[in-house]
Amino acid sequence: MAAGLNATSLLANSTRGCSLTKTGFQFYYLPTVYIVVFVTGLLGNGVAMWMFARHLRPWSSISVYMFNLALADLCYVLSLPFLIFYYFNKTDWVFGDATCRLQRFVFHLNLYGSILFLACISVHRYTGVVHPLRSLGRLEKRHAVRTSAVVWLVVAAGVAPILYYSRTGQKRSGGTTCYDTTTEDELAGYFVYNMCMTVFGFCVPFTVILVCYGFIVRALVCKGVDGMDMSVPLRKKSARLVVIVLAVFAVSYLPFHVMKNLNLRARLYFQSPDMCAFNDRVYATYQVTRGLASLNSCVDPVLYFLAGDTFRRRLSRATKRSCRKSEATVQSKSEETALNSLPEYVENGSRNL
Repeated sequence: MAAGLNATSLLANSTRGCSLTKTGFQFYYLPTVYIVVFVTGLLGNGVAMWMFARHLRPWSSISVYMFNLALADLCYVLSLPFLIFYYFNKTDWVFGDATCRLQRFVFHLNLYGSILFLACISVHRYTGVVHPLRSLGRLEKRHAVRTSAVVWLVVAAGVAPILYYSRTGQKRSGGTTCYDTTTEDELAGYFVYNMCMTVFGFCVPFTVILVCYGFIVRALVCKGVDGMDMSVPLRKKSARLVVIVLAVFAVSYLPFHVMKNLNLRARLYFQSPDMCAFNDRVYATYQVTRGLASLNSCVDPVLYFLAGDTFRRRLSRATKRSCRKSEATVQSKSEETALNSLPEYVENGSRNL
């Protein structure tokens, strides 16, 4: 009996025997990337929000989608200081379990919200470019507002299980970790959930985007759709949109989803001793893609600037206006100082006389 129990224990240890080797780069790579994303994302999305609120009214339909995309990015960027401290603190989480769950929730809310809003922008541009006559009256702002509200509700409901799966736990070496996935006990269920999110939150929207861009590229090449010639500004904005969005998916979203699912599968099924080195490489690569996945928050402002409706022109106009106001303020202060000092000069002159 004892021998049987020992054999079972050894078998369990051999199948679950790999412990991840955390190399030093994880404690410097991720916080460095997060700092860059925080600074550039806060500046870029802050300027975008200011532009949408003050200088781009009345909004077009695509402006509604871009505003919501900037809002999602800004919410995520504002949560990054917690992660920056966490990794500089050698992955010892000190902010409590609720904050850990909320931080992971905000990341996935931004991730899938950004993907769906990029899909909405792509479909909108496809409709306007490929079917300009049929789209008349259908691309109204109120439709974009309703679609955006639906996107937020769907994404929030889809990532809500993150609030259950993500949690804090005690590390063997001491301290508290904040799981970016889940604990070993919940790993099987989380793997199924993550596969569903990958299919419906990433693969389906990405397929829609690819189809839309296929038709857009064909329209750009043919130089005419629905019997109409495409204007040069619309051609340029459409081409920029295709390049930027595909670059974001190729660099940020695609590697992250591939490596996250591979890492989860390795944790579940590749736990024999001869697979431990492979698991370490998978885990290290997954950490790299986590940093890449956050880069979309500082790349999206480039999309507003290059592919948005009148965004670049109005930003230039608003910047020049602000510069003129600041110059006028400085000039008025200088004149006021000169006028205030004039009586003193006159008094000093009379004394000398």
